[in-house]
This record gives sequence, C-alpha cells and structure tokens, in this order.
Amino acid sequence: MNINELDFETVGSWPALYRAVFIAVVCVILSGLFFYYVTTPQLEKLDTVRAQEISLKNTFKVKAALSANLEVYRAQMTEINTIFEGLLNKLPSKKEVASLLDDISFIGANNGLQFRSINWGVVKDRELSVEVPISLQVVGRYQQIGKFAADIAALPRIVVLDDIKLSKGKGDLLTLNVIAKTYRYKEEK
Repeated sequence: MNINELDFETVGSWPALYRAVFIAVVCVILSGLFFYYVTTPQLEKLDTVRAQEISLKNTFKVKAALSANLEVYRAQMTEINTIFEGLLNKLPSKKEVASLLDDISFIGANNGLQFRSINWGVVKDRELSVEVPISLQVVGRYQQIGKFAADIAALPRIVVLDDIKLSKGKGDLLTLNVIAKTYRYKEEK
C-alpha cells in the first residue's frame, strides 16, 4: 500500500508500520504540547519557589542570629540610652541658654578680658537640635584669651567656639571675634 492511499477515516485498517508511525507522531506532538503548556509553567514556578526558599532561608538565618544576640543588644541599647541621656544633660535647656551667656560674660571678666560686643545670632533648626549662636568680640592679651577659651571648654554645658578671628590691637592686646555655639535638643511633641 502507498502512503498517498492512506485515509484518516480508516486508520484502524492501515498496515502495522504506518499505524505505529502515526501513533508515534501523535504521541510526540501530544508530548510536546503537554511539555510546553503544562510542564514548562510548572518548572518556572518551581524556579521561583526555589529562589523564594533561598531568600527565606537567608532571612531566617539573619533573624536567628539577631534573636541569639537579643540580650546583648538590649544591654547595648540600655548603655546607649544612658550615654544619650548624659549627653542631653550637657545641652542647655531653653531656660539655661540665658544663664550660659552670663557664664561666658563671667568667664571673660574673670580672665581680665574686655567685651566689645555680645550679640545673639540667628537660631538655626537642625534635624535633632536647635543651634544657638552667640557672637562675641573681646579684647585682651594672648594668655587671657587662651585661658578664656579653656574655661569655656570646661563648662558643664556643650559650647563650641567657631569662626575664630584673632587680630592685633594696640600694644600687646589682641581682638578676638568668635561665635560661641551651643545646641538645644529638640523636644519631641
């Protein structure tokens, strides 16, 4: 029998070789379609789930390490809070800023300096604090100015001397222009 004489309506009466080839071709086509439409999406989903599994394992490892050190972290947080409270106590409150100006004036007078001017600067809001600058101009000898700066540094409150300009005056006198900055902690509302 010739291949051109085969009729699809009489597949059952085809010779055994032709039937076997036809069945094999149909099986290959069905297998290909099954693989493309059923197996491939499942393989892609499997890859996604495997990647998610690796991510979850890594997250678990990190969290397990954190939980193993939880008591150490709590102790560190307590220590950090203690240090933070100590630093906050070194910052003047709103009421103490004016007394800080008195302290600076007293230190200058105690060291024999003459104040030419004391001016409040523009208060600047920062993220966690408020910067309060005080512009000072004092006249005195080198040793007096050095002692003044050392005494300012020894204050119990944080005061930073910034934008220092030292110029020669009459005789052995020097003129110091400086901005003394202090910071107030922004109270959370």
